[in-house]
Amino acid sequence: MKDARALGGPDDTGAADLASCDREPIHVPGAIQPHGLLFAFAEGDLRTISVSANLQDLLGLPAETVLDRPIEATFEPASVEQLRVALRQSEGPAGVPVAMPLRTGGPFAFDGVVHRHDGLVLLEFEPRGEPSDGAHAFFRRTSGAIRRLQAARTLADACAAAAREVRQITGFDRVKVYRFAADFSGEVIAESRDEAIESFLGLHFPPSDIPAQARALYALNPVRIIPDIAYRPAPMAPNRHPSTGRPIDLSFAVLRSVSPIHLEYMRNMGIRGTMSVSILRGDRLWGLIACHNRLPRHVGHDARQACEMVAQVLAWQIGVMEEDAVTRHSLKGKAIQRRLLSDIEELRDHRAGLIGNSEALLELMGASGLCLYGRDGVTTIGRTPPTAVIERIVDWAIRAEGAELFQTDRLPLLFPEAQDYVDVAAGVLAVPLSRSPPHRVMLWFRPEVAQTVRWGGNPEKAVEPGPDGARLQPRKSFAAWTEESRGRSIPWQPHEIVAAVELRELVIDVILRKAEELESVNVQLARSNEELESFAYVASHDLKEPLRHIEAFAGLLSESIGRSGDTRLGAMVGGIESSSRRLRNLINDLAEFSRLGRQAQPPAPTALDEIVREVMDDLRQRIDETRATVTCAPLPTVQCDRNQVRQVLQNLLANALKYRHPDRPCTIRIVAEVETEGPHRDADAFVRVLVADNGIGFDPKYAEQVFEPFQRLHGPDEYEGSGIGLAICRKIIQRHGGKVGVETAPGAGATFWFSLPLATGRDGVPTSPGASSGIDQV
Repeated sequence: MKDARALGGPDDTGAADLASCDREPIHVPGAIQPHGLLFAFAEGDLRTISVSANLQDLLGLPAETVLDRPIEATFEPASVEQLRVALRQSEGPAGVPVAMPLRTGGPFAFDGVVHRHDGLVLLEFEPRGEPSDGAHAFFRRTSGAIRRLQAARTLADACAAAAREVRQITGFDRVKVYRFAADFSGEVIAESRDEAIESFLGLHFPPSDIPAQARALYALNPVRIIPDIAYRPAPMAPNRHPSTGRPIDLSFAVLRSVSPIHLEYMRNMGIRGTMSVSILRGDRLWGLIACHNRLPRHVGHDARQACEMVAQVLAWQIGVMEEDAVTRHSLKGKAIQRRLLSDIEELRDHRAGLIGNSEALLELMGASGLCLYGRDGVTTIGRTPPTAVIERIVDWAIRAEGAELFQTDRLPLLFPEAQDYVDVAAGVLAVPLSRSPPHRVMLWFRPEVAQTVRWGGNPEKAVEPGPDGARLQPRKSFAAWTEESRGRSIPWQPHEIVAAVELRELVIDVILRKAEELESVNVQLARSNEELESFAYVASHDLKEPLRHIEAFAGLLSESIGRSGDTRLGAMVGGIESSSRRLRNLINDLAEFSRLGRQAQPPAPTALDEIVREVMDDLRQRIDETRATVTCAPLPTVQCDRNQVRQVLQNLLANALKYRHPDRPCTIRIVAEVETEGPHRDADAFVRVLVADNGIGFDPKYAEQVFEPFQRLHGPDEYEGSGIGLAICRKIIQRHGGKVGVETAPGAGATFWFSLPLATGRDGVPTSPGASSGIDQV
């Protein structure tokens, strides 16, 4: 594994050593691997502020001849200009290949890569690899790998294909795909290797093999290579940032030296050359493509780029497969909800409805038992603990977690009394049906699943003390070590938790609403599913493809007509293009509307101030263009899905900017107030967030209509938009158990508001407005 670190033993001293390992600043090692060179320049004037100490050995240049001198003193002026162009065109810290011959002339058998980071420009040189066949060969190699990866139909096939492709590109003895678990332990799930090297396929490795700071670097810098672990580091001279005085940050440097303990770990594994490529799902480190070689091995920049592309395509394939599974699960859940509502309406009894759909409900959640618990009765479905035990579990879970959702896949570890019932309740997911006593709770149970885990060495001996006891040593044995895991169930997946919350919301509606409201809920749910299915079919098969053709042909016509000078036809084609853009925006809004349920995440404590800052940063250009004044009072921490509430605030703030009054400066206020009246007054504390503007406003009789899909009060030529934004806002807030509304008058502006549950602090007391710093924006 990469950047492996030592762990302490089971005693207190070992735990302290582990903590210190996780804090080691491996991003500032102060040295590089000596097969290459590294120059550090001030980003403004490209003055050389540091260079690796092996400059004399590799190029025969004393360090003092380049330090504190302009870059033109060392490299040819023409190449320096090309480097400046590359820096202007590059984005972020990604490395860009550059050719940088020395001003002194002579042979220079190094390839250059430049990137900027932390106010510095870092220029790295590596030994020139085998001659490349050019861009066409690179395209053939990568496009073939991409096609083979896209042909995979399962996760195992996709990972195996990625391992084969990377090994073919790089020539390493062993290439493995390593997946992280929730606790950051890892498993080798695919492998391509030379028959003469040991197989690691199916082995697990403890979290200590890749500590937290190493995982953070993998998320930042996706490619890591150590051609020869027997190297002696070449220090940076001087190792000091001229502006901050801190060591130079080499997080994005390919040549960055690594921890000596990691090198020892590789030696214990019998490896001399190694490379890794991160598999990233968004910003999350999903896993690694790890490469090992028994002899030193260097892989050039082009081949590394090809491997990085393979990892990106693999991550995309993983995302497609995960999204497909979540979508199918969501659609199945919606269908079950629809049948459940229908049965409850017919039977006039929600418990009877649950029992009638018990098989489908248990299959949906992958559970062996379901319990609807309340002081007014207990209904059990499938295999569950005795009622008396369920009551103690409910009381314990409420005390442990308050009124929020509780879930675990190892109940006996947290609640020892459950040890006697691991055959039915090793895992439990509890979602409350009420926010105040008497408590009503829906509980899902999963049985123990005995697992045999093959570890790459004993995970309890991840490290061994050194001879003098002064520091910890990485373990020396990676022989398969088998462990029987007991008392645990299959973990609850995020989309299963979302499905349970949605079922909870359905049951709450049934319990609290009158019988005549059930029909309305059923119609709305059926319509929502019909809209989703209709959109998926129409957008995918009937709209998007012909729309692309229309846009392409309109573009060609526009170019042709522009040369002819026919203004009448040009205006007609312009109308086609404008209509196409509106249609594409409508399709995208529909897609967003249909994805709300599938992409929802379990609520978590979230600072509204942070969300407002992000939204205002996103809308910065629009705020500046309209010269709007936006003020935000201190906002509280709420219990919500961060991404969805951010979308609500972005929609409301964008609307306030769009519908500003032409005769007065646009002012927008964002404030919050704890609800003391209304639908939440007898429940846990809710906060009402208000977005008030002084815009054009509208007739209050449309206050409910504006939240319906496709309802517009203005023509599309007057104000752009699809009429779905406020419908999305209402759908999101309702999913959080809140309400949404508006107070307005023509010409007097509008105040849109929505309510969300306040997050509770450590003492169980809800946070309130005023706890945050607040925002002022002009």
